[in-house]
Amino acid sequence: MKVFSKTLLTFAVAVTSTSMLQAEPTEATDLFTQGDSDRPLYRYPGLVKSKAGTLIAVAEGRKNKASGWDTVDIFMRTSKDAGKTWSDVKQITKAPADAKDNPVSLTLKKPAHAGEIATHNPTLIADQKNGGIHILYGVEYNRVFHMTADDNGEGLTEPVEITKVFEEFKSEVDWKLIAVGPGTGAQLKSGRLVVPVWLSLGKGGIGFQPAATATIYSDDNGKTWKRGEIVAFDLDITNAKTGTKIEKPLEAAVAQTADGSVVINIRNKDLKGMRIQATSKDGATGWSEAAGIKGLLEPMCQGSLVNTKAGLIFANPANMIMRMKLTARLSTDNGKTYASSQVIDSGIAGYTSLAAGEGDSVHILYERGANMSESEPEAITFRSFSSADFKK
Repeated sequence: MKVFSKTLLTFAVAVTSTSMLQAEPTEATDLFTQGDSDRPLYRYPGLVKSKAGTLIAVAEGRKNKASGWDTVDIFMRTSKDAGKTWSDVKQITKAPADAKDNPVSLTLKKPAHAGEIATHNPTLIADQKNGGIHILYGVEYNRVFHMTADDNGEGLTEPVEITKVFEEFKSEVDWKLIAVGPGTGAQLKSGRLVVPVWLSLGKGGIGFQPAATATIYSDDNGKTWKRGEIVAFDLDITNAKTGTKIEKPLEAAVAQTADGSVVINIRNKDLKGMRIQATSKDGATGWSEAAGIKGLLEPMCQGSLVNTKAGLIFANPANMIMRMKLTARLSTDNGKTYASSQVIDSGIAGYTSLAAGEGDSVHILYERGANMSESEPEAITFRSFSSADFKK
């Protein structure tokens, strides 16, 4: 949708104002802003708290404001005092020497510029058992890499390509595009690393559809990766052996709940306008049917999950019409229902990433503000809120 009518926008704002029962969190810090480091646009936030307590924040920095296909790199900032102060911005990825344009990008209605390479979809996992940060990202939506950093976001290792694991999906989805996250994956109590992924035939829109949503996982601290079962797949995908058929599934968030089950929450375009969700015992196999969750509105946008002492928290722009009214919702029954909520930002807001803090504190990094006709957030913004402030 390119232009919002005055009537539609008025209605969207009215919906936003309804049932705002509490004040928004007041402290906010813009970590990545349009123009920083010569990047006119930042998108796709990722946030984790390391075993040592350092907050690690990342985002894509795009050189072409109108396209995520042209030159894109990933940038990082860190905080050792729960978000009060932050390190300077630093670039942590660069295009591999052998990188080539994804052929799909050159055939779109708004084609990419040949020779400009994107490193994209930063996805983080804080290793609470061994320490350190796992960082996964894509290159040109047809390759995926893994690297690590220490608990302070330093000591980055050389990226290792793990695209081979995606080849294992080819018999079910003859993908032309692949991506991880973005945002975060999850480390299970067993130590297993689980990362949500999507795979697309590369035919629709900007190439991201029709798609299937699944997971990849590692049981050896990221040294090797295996594919999980497909959780949800688009109506146009006919060879999927597992999963729920639903219209336009894409990006997903994963978390392990207090009872040990793994929840995956998926963006989609189902006519009911709800997020869809499935559960698994191990984050890879035996996924339940992906079903809509009452109360979790879906404006076709990425969302985020985190498990906290209070329960499972989900965040997204809670509006079926447009990306606005960023809301966090709390589930105290392992993701079956999300009965409590609090508004984080009542304005324009998009992609998010959640991290559990100390005590009742929860941290969120999100796309704040946007041009009404396109996804152009003004900044990637950090805030903290309390899990004690949820209202029914």
